[in-house]
Amino acid sequence: MIRRYRTKQKIIIIAIILGITIFYNDYLVYEIQKFKWATKDCNQCVKVLFVADPQIIGEINESYFGSWFARWDSDRYLANTFSRALKHSQPDVIVFLGDLMDEGHIASFEHFSRYKNRLDRIFHTPEHILKIYLPGDNDIGGEEDHVKPRIHDRFNFAYSQSDTLTKKDVIFFKINRLTHYMPNAPKDAFLNNYRDRNVTNVILSHIPLLFTPGMFVKNVIKELSPQLMFTAHEHKALHLSFDSTIDQLSTVWVFPPHENQFYNFRMELNDIHEIQVPTCSYRMGTRFMGYGLAHIDTQDKSLEFTILWLPERFPKLLGYLLVVTIIIVLVKCTLICSCCPTPNHVAYSQLPRV
Repeated sequence: MIRRYRTKQKIIIIAIILGITIFYNDYLVYEIQKFKWATKDCNQCVKVLFVADPQIIGEINESYFGSWFARWDSDRYLANTFSRALKHSQPDVIVFLGDLMDEGHIASFEHFSRYKNRLDRIFHTPEHILKIYLPGDNDIGGEEDHVKPRIHDRFNFAYSQSDTLTKKDVIFFKINRLTHYMPNAPKDAFLNNYRDRNVTNVILSHIPLLFTPGMFVKNVIKELSPQLMFTAHEHKALHLSFDSTIDQLSTVWVFPPHENQFYNFRMELNDIHEIQVPTCSYRMGTRFMGYGLAHIDTQDKSLEFTILWLPERFPKLLGYLLVVTIIIVLVKCTLICSCCPTPNHVAYSQLPRV
C-alpha cells in the first residue's frame, strides 16, 4: 500500500515537472518576448512586416533519423512567433524576403508542393493584407549553382504577382540580383521633385545591394529612384545609408540585439537607406533571430523601424533533454526499488539469559 502511494507520488511529480517545462518552453517564453516588443501609434503610415530566410527544413538533405522532429519543431517555432508578430504589428503589407525553403532549388514538384503547403500553414495570414513574395537562392538557385529557369518559373507560378505593387503612397519594386532583373518603373515612381511628391519608392531584394553596388545596383538606383531598400540573405540586422551625390556609403550600423525600440530614419534627398532583416529561423547558426517591422510615413518623409526579436530555441530543446534524462533516471530508480523485496515483519531474537 505504501509502495503504491509512493509510486503515485512520483508519477505526479514527473507530470508536474514535464507540464511546467512544456508550458514555459512552448507558450510562456513567447508571451514574455511579445511583451518586450516596441509599440508605436501609426495613423497615416504604411506598416510593413518583413519575414526573412525562414528556410523551412526539407526532406531530401534532412533525411536522418529524427528529422521529422526537426521539421516539426522548426515549423512550430516559426508558426508560434509569426502569429504573435502578426497580431502585434497589425501590418498593411507582409514581405517575404526570400529563402522561404531550404531545398526549393533541388525539390521535385511533389516536394515543392508539400513545402508550399507547409509555408501556407505556418504563415497563415488574413486575405486583406497585401503579401509580397521574393525568391532567394535556396528557392531558385544562384549561390552555389546557377539559377535554374524551370525552378524560377515554378516559384513565380506558385507565387504569381506583379513585380511592382502599391499600397497607399508606397510603391514596392521586386528586384532580383541573382538574375539581374528589375521591373520598369511607372510614371508615378519618378521623383523629379521629391520634396513635393507624396510617394515613397521601396526596393525589395533577397541579396543585399549597397555593400557591393556594381553596375546593376547603380542602374536600379538610377531607374527606380528608391529612398528605401529592404534585403536579407546575410541573417544579420544592419542599417546602411548611401549618399547618391558622392556614390558612397555614409553609414553602416548594426541593430543592437534584443534592444526593443523604434529607430527613426529621415528620407532626405539623395539619401538611400538599406535595412538588412535578420532570419526568423533558429536553424541558421545565429542566436539573434527576428522579424522586421517598418512604419513608412510618406507625408513626414520618415521611416521608423524595429526588430521584433525572438527567443532562442536551442537552450529550450536542451532543457527538454535534461528534463527527459531526469525523468528516465527517476523511473529507473523507481523500477529498481520496486524489484527489491521489502520484509513484511521484523524478527527479534531472544536475548540469552544471564
